[in-house]
Amino acid sequence: MARPANDMLVVSTADGEVRGADLEGLQVWRGIPYARPPVGPLRFAAPQAPESWRGVRQAVEPAPVAWQSLAVNMVTGEQAELDRDEDCLYLNVTAPADPSPDVAGYPVLIWVHGGGYVQGAGAGDLVGDAAGLSRRGLVVVTFNYRLGALGFLHLGDLTGAEFISSGHAGLLDQVAALRWVHANISGFGGDPQRITLYGVSAGAKSIANLMASPLTAGLISRAISASGGGEHVANHEQATRVRHRLLRELGIDDDRIALLTQVPAAEFVLAQEAIATGPAGTWVWRPVLGDPALPAPPVRAIASGAAAGIPMLIGSNGNEGATYQLVDRTAAEQAPRVLAELFGQASADNMLAAYASARPELDETGIWLAVLGAERYGIPTYRLARAQSAHAPVWRYRFDGCPPGAPAELAGGHGLDMFAVWSADEFAGAAWNGHAEAQLCLAMADAWARFSRGGSPSALSAKRSDDRAPELPRWDEFGAGDELTMILDASPRLEPGPRQAELDIWESRVWQSGTWWHFDGM
Repeated sequence: MARPANDMLVVSTADGEVRGADLEGLQVWRGIPYARPPVGPLRFAAPQAPESWRGVRQAVEPAPVAWQSLAVNMVTGEQAELDRDEDCLYLNVTAPADPSPDVAGYPVLIWVHGGGYVQGAGAGDLVGDAAGLSRRGLVVVTFNYRLGALGFLHLGDLTGAEFISSGHAGLLDQVAALRWVHANISGFGGDPQRITLYGVSAGAKSIANLMASPLTAGLISRAISASGGGEHVANHEQATRVRHRLLRELGIDDDRIALLTQVPAAEFVLAQEAIATGPAGTWVWRPVLGDPALPAPPVRAIASGAAAGIPMLIGSNGNEGATYQLVDRTAAEQAPRVLAELFGQASADNMLAAYASARPELDETGIWLAVLGAERYGIPTYRLARAQSAHAPVWRYRFDGCPPGAPAELAGGHGLDMFAVWSADEFAGAAWNGHAEAQLCLAMADAWARFSRGGSPSALSAKRSDDRAPELPRWDEFGAGDELTMILDASPRLEPGPRQAELDIWESRVWQSGTWWHFDGM
């Protein structure tokens, strides 16, 4: 694909021409369809190629987000204003205005948003037009995918071939977006042979799924996984229980499953909220194992070499549970029951005692939050790092920082590393004045960009965003034996095997993850 010579904001894609807008030294295209609207008979179906158009399509406004609950601001208590629509499969591209010095184009970064598979959008409030990372020499792509029941409702055993992929339709949306980028990004100045995926939370878990999927072979060059891992997918038994609960809320039984294509999208969200709302609902919905997208559990596939040759920058946060506890004060108290349900009461008691010994500085609530954070993020991330390190270079980190403006009790909390990277440039003034946490944010943004451009996150010879920008210490690869890990806080440092005692508590344990909160019928 190429840009017409008379208008650098007009790009030819496989489906038609799009015109973008200037953005302070960058160029941005918003709301480009990467698949046909998944409505009517296409609800629950695998994404279909978009319809082509004639003339130049204006791509200056973001598209509606996938149907989801309206998020509530933790400070003001106000609900977010969201333009929600089932017709949501659109993406956005931000690129440097200047031509790439590399004839092949700029490296490409694809952001896979998080939100527990029930909330979020590609161009969310924090990420916006992704200007910060694009100004560091990247073409950045963000996109929406189907969420909740519309993206992950398991119907295949009821409907046969028609909706065989409904349990991971949202994942197939992600595959479709990746394929669209590979086919079209050269017209926007990007190099389709240098594509890095970056995601946090459910976005990072999605990246493990994409790396493991046979549908993405040859499409992924590098990956950044933040608080993810690859062990949070649903088996058929779990997915069937969730389906039964949803159908009960909708008043539909298995014999009338065809009616699901006629239910207004908003009613799916109401039914989901009747099952669980807020943080308690973030892990009810997730991709379901099965062909064609996920024939095997992701970590098992990756350990067997499914993503061989794909370097990873991977980490989790040191106090993941703190964010959940802030928004739901019942979060920590779920830990003893979660452990007992996964491993039995005796093992749960032993694990809690071992945590108390390993982390004597923590009170009971702190221990419970540490257990939850390890179960959902820390241990899965560690295991994914080990699995991929046998097949490609891996750099591991643990984020313990607290970006400027965040409450001190949230240091190392879930999602704060995303805040650090995407908002880094907002803290530049504080960084130049010696604010250590602001300096950390800038150093991380530069490291993430360096990695995405094809190097080590600490390659000192790589291009820097500013000559005064702070740098992280030397960051060597994670590998068998030393398991070097960069601790990202006000004093970044490389440590071998940090918190080994906690890792030992989980070493031989295998479990099928579920939800932390208990729900009737699930």
